[in-house]
Amino acid sequence: MSKKYLKELFTLFLSISGYVPSHATILRTIAMTLALALSFYFIYFQTHNSGLAIAYFVLSEFLYIGFVYCVLSKNGLRHWFIKKWGNEERGYLAFEAILGFLFFNNGASIAYISSSTTGILFDFVPKKLILILVIGMFGLGFIVKILAAKAISIDIYYWKDMFLGRKICDFVITGPYKYFKNPMYGVGQLQSYAIAIWYGSILGLFVAVVNQCLVFSFFFLKEREFIKRIYKS
Repeated sequence: MSKKYLKELFTLFLSISGYVPSHATILRTIAMTLALALSFYFIYFQTHNSGLAIAYFVLSEFLYIGFVYCVLSKNGLRHWFIKKWGNEERGYLAFEAILGFLFFNNGASIAYISSSTTGILFDFVPKKLILILVIGMFGLGFIVKILAAKAISIDIYYWKDMFLGRKICDFVITGPYKYFKNPMYGVGQLQSYAIAIWYGSILGLFVAVVNQCLVFSFFFLKEREFIKRIYKS
């Protein structure tokens, strides 16, 4: 595997995690560094603080899902972003920066829920078998998400087309999209379940389901109509 390809994969990983290197600024870097430090603090110094974990998840989920609904709706705040920052590109970059920050905290909060509410849910299964299952699920979800992001581009991953309200590329049926109708919201979410299974956390599994249902709700209520209207008309 070439260094160029590894670099591309690493850039994709950072981008889907909330930090887009090609659009990096000092403010974005500081914000993501603080978010990363906060997540480490929660996991390593508030290890079993389930109350804090629940509050963190509820807040991050509300802000993340609420933000995409409020901004990306047909008459949403995307118009305000464009007006506030003077043009479409600068407005989008501001939106992307906020969304990336929310992306990261959303994922971190789900992982923290599982690690802080460890249980005995799968204690009847040999630990080695659990480890194999978790590695397989996590690896599959991660690979599918990376390849799906590569197929559609990071701009589409951050809903730039919905933000601008128009088509910015051709509709793709490549990569995981040849095999899954919606790999990003489906198989690409397996990591959350894998972490919950590893910790034996019932609450971790529950919030993984809640998060996936809310993401799919946005797809069915907002994104699907946009895709039909713009890309399949």
